[in-house]
Amino acid sequence: MIKVLLVDDEQFIRQGMRHLVNWEKYGCQIVAEAENGMDAIRILEESDIDLAFVDIRMPGMTGMELISYARRNLYQQIRFVILTGYAEFQYARRALQMDVVDYMLKPVQEEELIAVLNKVNQDYCHQQQEQRENYDFHVACVLTGKYSEKNLRQIRRYISEEGLERYVSFEFDKNHKEFAALGRSGRIEQQKGLVQYLKGLVGDFAYHVVPMIETEEESFGAGMILARALYEEEYDSEEEYLEHLQKRVAQHFSCPIQVYAGQKAESFEQMPQSFFSIRVARCLHGLAQEESQVRNYEDFRHRKSSLGINESDVDKLLEAVKNNRVSDIEAVAEQIFAQIRNSDMNMEMVNASIYHILYRLMEMVQEFDDETNQQEILEYIGKESFNKMVLAGSTEEITGFFSDYAGYLAQVRTQESRRILDRVDAYVRQNYMQKMSLKSLGELFYVNNVYLGQLYKKKYGIAFRDYLNNLRMEKARELLVNTNMRIYAIAEEVGFGKAEYFINKFVQMYNMTPNQYRIRNRRAESEGIDEE
Repeated sequence: MIKVLLVDDEQFIRQGMRHLVNWEKYGCQIVAEAENGMDAIRILEESDIDLAFVDIRMPGMTGMELISYARRNLYQQIRFVILTGYAEFQYARRALQMDVVDYMLKPVQEEELIAVLNKVNQDYCHQQQEQRENYDFHVACVLTGKYSEKNLRQIRRYISEEGLERYVSFEFDKNHKEFAALGRSGRIEQQKGLVQYLKGLVGDFAYHVVPMIETEEESFGAGMILARALYEEEYDSEEEYLEHLQKRVAQHFSCPIQVYAGQKAESFEQMPQSFFSIRVARCLHGLAQEESQVRNYEDFRHRKSSLGINESDVDKLLEAVKNNRVSDIEAVAEQIFAQIRNSDMNMEMVNASIYHILYRLMEMVQEFDDETNQQEILEYIGKESFNKMVLAGSTEEITGFFSDYAGYLAQVRTQESRRILDRVDAYVRQNYMQKMSLKSLGELFYVNNVYLGQLYKKKYGIAFRDYLNNLRMEKARELLVNTNMRIYAIAEEVGFGKAEYFINKFVQMYNMTPNQYRIRNRRAESEGIDEE
């Protein structure tokens, strides 16, 4: 439903428009009214308004000034329709240059209002379709832990964090004869069918269902961001609800479908851990060879799987990791890999052994009393282990992961190491124009780069890359206002390199080009106006 704001200092005009047409018939709902520009700004800043009808002449602030303010300062894309009297007709025509939807003469006529609403509704539906197409991309960024605030903001437009449970995966059995016989295009079609079928089952919660994104393991299916709101009215538990969904999809599709539920996640920031824990649940379920079609990651806690490696060697490896003994890590890891090499284990069992060790690492996290530390450690495992340890699969990568993880774990557990951020931050602020990364800073200051990234995220609320870009942009803004340096020279001076990249980042952050920013702020300075 399109949310509408009416802005006019004449109450009878607002009342007349409210009763002129059946707004809901055209997909609209009047949610607020304002009698002046300042009240309108407050409503626009506090509410999610899609469409505003604005009178040109109002006391205190004109309609044109209101629209200009909204364009410069508000993030959301608001559609404006201008209301005007006959004497201001030509003035209103010029207002179309500000990208307003239309202008209407007062008193507003029913036919004209209907035409405008139909126009807005068509444009709104087209935009919503584009947003839905981009939505899956934003979800994928969050699930894989490679997200920005923009990704989180877009997801929150459709899904509430209240009552979040976990990530759930509905997967076709890729070893089933019928599914294995399909080509890649056929498997993708099956996946599309599963996604659409699940969307239909969940009804109003369709945005909780997304295509599966685990392409590395050639798995196909659908993902679900499970929340209590999906099942609490009709089912006693999430297990009962997932079993119901599994039965429905099993009846609809000829290929078997397995359901895996990840670890608990109460926020979108915790979803990557829930997403990655699916792989552990999938692997350990396969080892257990149980018949249940719904497997929860939590079901595998404190269970030991029968593997082709000695559990005592795994214990020794974990003890060496816990105490950061690199030489012992390398020695015990070599013993384990020798067992694997000398056994008859196929590749699936080799990967299963690696998964099991990873699962034991996750178990070890529970020994920490500090909940913040637990979350940090799980985030490290979720982001680092699968690329280096499972997907790459070489003994060098895996042993290197254990050593890196041991050093990281030691730094997390040592409060003294947290003071390192002050020294790193001082270096970054002095050398921001140079090429740098968390990896290079970690090598320079002898600190684990992932841990360093977590320190930045905890202190500033943003990733290090965003922090560095913000710092460079702050220096660039100073140079734009206080010097006559060319744009390309400023881009090089602050560390952005190519001018094109700098200009694109600047426009993304400030909705204007660097040159427009320079002109605006110099004009404001000369007029004695604070534009910040």
